[in-house]
Amino acid sequence: MDKKLKLAVIGKPISHSKSPEIHQDFASQFDTKIEFKKDEVTPETLETWLADFFKDAGKGVSITLPLKEAALNYADEISDRARLASACNVIYSKDEKIFADCTDGFGLIKDLEENLKVSLEDKKILILGAGGAARGIIPSIIEKKPAKLKVANRTESKALLLREDLEAKVNLKEKNTIFEAGDLSDDFLLDDSYDLVINSTSISTQAGESLGLPKDLFTGTKLAYDLFYSAKKTAFMQDALAAGAEKVSDGWGMLVEQGAESFRLWTNLIPDTSRLLEKPID
Repeated sequence: MDKKLKLAVIGKPISHSKSPEIHQDFASQFDTKIEFKKDEVTPETLETWLADFFKDAGKGVSITLPLKEAALNYADEISDRARLASACNVIYSKDEKIFADCTDGFGLIKDLEENLKVSLEDKKILILGAGGAARGIIPSIIEKKPAKLKVANRTESKALLLREDLEAKVNLKEKNTIFEAGDLSDDFLLDDSYDLVINSTSISTQAGESLGLPKDLFTGTKLAYDLFYSAKKTAFMQDALAAGAEKVSDGWGMLVEQGAESFRLWTNLIPDTSRLLEKPID
């Protein structure tokens, strides 16, 4: 392939993104030439940016916060994964149409089950945050039939809307999953203990910020997982360990695995992720 495949990652903030390096690693496995840029894009500039990118022979775009929900509006075709999530993290051009998909849930489940050896079936799971990141992973988690899934958000109405939206699309009784939504109050958070606590908020991107979680939240927690990736332990991971979580992980494995699935959508090639999982990019 002599012509470079034009790819990009967009969002705000975006400077921390390792997507260009990840996809360069994938491309090198197949001698595929790619050009992968990262641009800071806001919801207000998203439509213009996407129009210009695809008009200029762009092939695929990774979508990060805070654009995962808004980006759906600009696709001609929406995958089942993205429809269930009401969010997308990848958009690409194919057969003169723009497709939207969501590979976040795929990446998270692969990281949890294959890399971290964590089973979700019959487990109690808490997700902190109810934005596009949470929407992207919840359908995949429910497919694994946890006993209970709770979503807690600072603004309770946003969590309730997420639950209402999902209940209209998924038969939760069929999955044997209890799904609850609420706020970050002690009353809602502490009436259960959790096998897995997932941080889907953007708190880890904001230095010095904290969700102010009750310490008892992590009693009995096997794994506290931050969707944000970081070379050092995030504040959420540090708080979880200090409060009794057995193990913590950032979202590097999820990022790599969802990236591999996005790369497959763009190129029809399935890359090996093992090298990047063993040695994260600084």
